[in-house]
Amino acid sequence: MAMTNGHSSPIKLDALIVGAGFGGCYLLNILRKEGLSTKVVEAGTTLGGVWSWNRYPGARVDVEVPYYGFSDPAIWGTYLWPERFPSDTELRRYFQHVDKVWGLSKDIELNTKVVEANFVNQSWEVTTSSGQVYCCKYFLACTGTSFKQYIPEWKGRDKFKGIMHHSSLWPEEPVDLTGKRIAIIGAGSTGVQVLQEAAKVATHVTQFIRTPNYALPMRQREVSEEEIYAYKSQFPHVFKALRNTAAGLPMEKPDRNIMDTPPEERKVIWDELWKRGGFNWSHGGFADVSVNKEANRIQYDYWVTKTRARMTDPRKKDLLAPLEPSYYIGTKRPSLEQDYYECADQPNVEITNSPITEFTENGIRTEEKTTDFDIVVICTGYDAVTGGLRTMGIKGRDGLDLDEKWSKGVSTHLGMMVNGFPNMYIVYGPQAPTSFTNGPPFIELQCEWIRDVITRQERENIVTAEASKEAEAAWRDGVIKMANQTLLVETNSWYMGANVPGKQREFLLYVGGLPAWKNACEDALEDWRGFQVQKAA
Repeated sequence: MAMTNGHSSPIKLDALIVGAGFGGCYLLNILRKEGLSTKVVEAGTTLGGVWSWNRYPGARVDVEVPYYGFSDPAIWGTYLWPERFPSDTELRRYFQHVDKVWGLSKDIELNTKVVEANFVNQSWEVTTSSGQVYCCKYFLACTGTSFKQYIPEWKGRDKFKGIMHHSSLWPEEPVDLTGKRIAIIGAGSTGVQVLQEAAKVATHVTQFIRTPNYALPMRQREVSEEEIYAYKSQFPHVFKALRNTAAGLPMEKPDRNIMDTPPEERKVIWDELWKRGGFNWSHGGFADVSVNKEANRIQYDYWVTKTRARMTDPRKKDLLAPLEPSYYIGTKRPSLEQDYYECADQPNVEITNSPITEFTENGIRTEEKTTDFDIVVICTGYDAVTGGLRTMGIKGRDGLDLDEKWSKGVSTHLGMMVNGFPNMYIVYGPQAPTSFTNGPPFIELQCEWIRDVITRQERENIVTAEASKEAEAAWRDGVIKMANQTLLVETNSWYMGANVPGKQREFLLYVGGLPAWKNACEDALEDWRGFQVQKAA
């Protein structure tokens, strides 16, 4: 291949996909079947998206199998999951299986970041960290919600001489926690999972929290081969049904209200859902918990009673399950735990909400005291939903910078297209159901819609397609209006972009549920409604 400025000459493609998680892998598979020359660039060392990066102690997904997987029988028909909620190691093994069945690797470039993407002369010129340039008609961003880490600028952080890692930057070689003094900063799902592992082997663990995590029982268990085969005949029906539920999970959207249900009946319903584990209790109970403050408080009181009973230390009860809620239940993503509260209750575990003032060479100083640590685990999350997209140097028509366009508010159409960025499609991004659904079935729907738009462009000889300004504005207004009808906007969460200082506070996701979003996408394809298209001369 010819070389230009020390690098290979531009590679010409029909489509370039950024990210090799669920979205990137599925898009690659279905676009190749349409005869489109397609490649994937992935920053990680393996396929799997976030599961290429998540290697911290205790990492596992919070959606059970087989729902957290592709619907293709060629995939699930030849794979055996060992646990109800798979670990990060198992998920990487699953993606190796996907790679083998679909033959993906030959079209995927690993260890490759996109540093710039420019729309020039009716095509995209995408430059990677190696200096390679790809020229493509379609630019497909599958970076997901959790790529750009958020790490606070603590005073003296660089002084610390021990081991320190952000959870998503955990080294591939395991870090032994045995006998160590460990600090866990953050109480999101990652903090919960790390504490569960660390408390069992460490000399001492301190978890630094700002607000408690209203975590729910996971009910983790092993899954036998016999059980999987006994239910495989149901898998096609389950995968089909998942596409038509509000959260992409095997549960109906509740039509009953807490305020209309007698207390004794509420308890029976909640007790049964609590025993099921997973998101059954939070998603399958009552409809008014997300919109009615009194109903929300009643549901919180059930949770707090159940949770406080699992701890003996009065102070830890008040920090992790306070009698007065710190925020409305369900307005931050609930984490699933196995024995978090029992682990937190152990004498070798300290829970503190005293703010960190600075790092020392040997540990962390708070407003109350200084503590020495061997290992610091940073579980402060991500510049979620938009961070990955805004750091790729994406510039659309006439040099319009996506980061600048979104600096005062995100705007998309259907959560997949942006005005001023022709032939750019987003998977698992903002203003779509994204974090309010089980990822794989939702992602498959998005990818199939994108495929349909692209093949229609090819069939109708359309050079470029993008969201119209009017459709984009209307979609943004609708997303915000729906969110404002719920309690979600009352809480400073990453849903609101409020976890990152300086980030615009706005609700970033679509809360109308998967069926309503899917109907909107289908309607949008009628007569290119909501699109701005340019046909070939």
